[in-house]
Amino acid sequence: MTASGDDRLDVSHVRAVIHVDDADIGRQRLASGNVLNLLDDTAVASADIEIVFNGAAIWALTRQSALTAELARLQARGVALLACNDSMRTAGVTVDQLIPNVTVVPSGISHLVGRQHEQWAYIRP
Repeated sequence: MTASGDDRLDVSHVRAVIHVDDADIGRQRLASGNVLNLLDDTAVASADIEIVFNGAAIWALTRQSALTAELARLQARGVALLACNDSMRTAGVTVDQLIPNVTVVPSGISHLVGRQHEQWAYIRP
């Protein structure tokens, strides 16, 4: 607890990587909501946030996804969206099918491990 009696953290800067690998849109929206909650937390002065999509979740980053508007809002707030190239290849998803401004990483899992090694918070809703 803080001195004011609540359990909110007082942090100046947060670095978080969110892992989304589920095709279920409810789980994907949960991840989106978690990120918005973090961005809206007044105790967080600034944040570097990445959402890594791999496995069956790769389709969420395509232009025909039901999440395109939500993801665009997150990007507008500085959230980086990353697509796993291995998952894209397995699913047959091409770069041209992705929504704008998605970064493709060679391996989503390797990226997640690297961020954890760099002391980023790992979140998997």
